Amino acid sequence: MQPATVTIDKIKSKLAEVPEDKLPEVYDFVEFILHKTKPKKKKIVKLEGIWKGLGFEKIDHLESEIRKIREKSHQQLSEKIQKWNT
Repeated sequence: MQPATVTIDKIKSKLAEVPEDKLPEVYDFVEFILHKTKPKKKKIVKLEGIWKGLGFEKIDHLESEIRKIREKSHQQLSEKIQKWNT
């Protein structure tokens, strides 16, 4: 039987034929399918404070220090590129 041809009515009529002692198994199976197809909630990970206590607090002007390091790296990379091109 194709999935598109299965209807709620067909399932209900078949359920009427299931022995009563097997109904808990049918119920568990339906619950399993519903749980499996339910969209999962995404866990939100908070990153606030992950760097706390790792020594970055000792740098007074962290943003300016990072900017200086980036500028120096950019300058060194530019110099290497110029050497390769000559």
